[in-house]
Amino acid sequence: MVNSRNCSRSRQTSPGEWRPGLSDLARYRVFVLGLGRSGVAASRFLLDAGSTVLGWDDSERVKQSAVVRQLKQAGLDVSRRSAAARVDLVVASPGIAGDHPILRQFARRGVPVVDELDLASLYIPGPLVCVTGTNGKSTTTALIAKMLSAAGQTVFCGGNIAPGRPLSAALRLRRRDWYVAEVSSFQLERARWLSPHVALILNITPDHLDRHGSLEEYAECKFRLIYRQRPDDFAILAWDDPLVRAARDRGHAKKLFFSDRRCVKGAYLKRGQIWFEREQVMPATDIRLHGRHNRLNALAALCAAKVIGVGNGPLRMVLRSFVGLPHRLETVRVLYGVEYVNNSMCTNPAAGARSLESFDRRVVLIAGGREKGLSPAEFADAIARRAEWVVLLGENRERMAQELRSRRFFRFELADGLRNAVKAAKSRARSGDVVLFSPGFASFDMFRDFADRGRRFRDEVRRLR
Repeated sequence: MVNSRNCSRSRQTSPGEWRPGLSDLARYRVFVLGLGRSGVAASRFLLDAGSTVLGWDDSERVKQSAVVRQLKQAGLDVSRRSAAARVDLVVASPGIAGDHPILRQFARRGVPVVDELDLASLYIPGPLVCVTGTNGKSTTTALIAKMLSAAGQTVFCGGNIAPGRPLSAALRLRRRDWYVAEVSSFQLERARWLSPHVALILNITPDHLDRHGSLEEYAECKFRLIYRQRPDDFAILAWDDPLVRAARDRGHAKKLFFSDRRCVKGAYLKRGQIWFEREQVMPATDIRLHGRHNRLNALAALCAAKVIGVGNGPLRMVLRSFVGLPHRLETVRVLYGVEYVNNSMCTNPAAGARSLESFDRRVVLIAGGREKGLSPAEFADAIARRAEWVVLLGENRERMAQELRSRRFFRFELADGLRNAVKAAKSRARSGDVVLFSPGFASFDMFRDFADRGRRFRDEVRRLR
């Protein structure tokens, strides 16, 4: 096993690059914009470091929450007027875009704006593993953390993963051997310091174009994960994704790959067996997770664990036992021979298509939600090929109905509300079928977030008799 202590070396900055030391923070005035999960964690860390912390959130409910009240008692100054005050640094929550009026105000004054995860990465006391991509980030992040834990290492697992903790929360805990973080395009958009020892880019398909503007800009955000790596670091890339594979010449890290289509330098599938380099590790059929996309997630996680130094025993144990995270192809119950599967985390059309391909049984699909500037064509094509029946709900149900009709697929109905959608799916399913809740779009038309949507689906399924 790699001695993780040897990996926690200081990251050198380029000449002239500004980088605040931990002791510098005691002299800083920092404005935290957004007091949700990441903003609260950043505020706690900064207050502990002795910073003067000013904060704001556009939501009155958030500003009146118990956790923000506690932060105010610890010294946080919550006032929109503080946006006009002199500050040295702005920490913006990832969900807040650069055109927010307060951020534009600070930009005009030349105040640096960073993300909570990026700031925290400066002070993490051990080696950092970061996972990004359009789909599969959380599953792969959790697999790597479990593999390291199974090998006897202490691990902090966090970042963008939900449920989970922001990376800055780790700075208030005892030191771990390894830090494993999921990283989103929103977090990478403002990254100026992030430099993981091991970086993984799983896949890139169109997503969040309502914020990034184009697939090219979105991909560039993802590639920022590997730009500051050093020659003794590792970048693990998806060989089967042409857009990701094209990044093999970027950055200075050693490049490895994962693939289920060809033998590569890294982890791959060959004649039903999983290999790393020239070493046979285990049969692919031993992986508990559903679907090709999860097989690729497993290969990526295995590749990362192997370059770190994890032996085959812990890898096999984890891959044979890990059944997935909540809201990701999660079996809720089996009723009258019908399996009800919660895949509420499916928030883009490409993920919707992949989820349908995960089953070789008849699928009754529940889909629909709020669009994010993405074409639904790939999802609609997969539905027309693989779904037995579809129940459409949410903001874009009429749009999806039109897409299906244009493909001469008419086995669908529209539902008002999730309860009616679940009842409709039950009436169409027969023993041996899967009722798959895989929306393919964002949740904000009807729900607080994907987790709220998934919990509501679970509740409705458990009410069925």
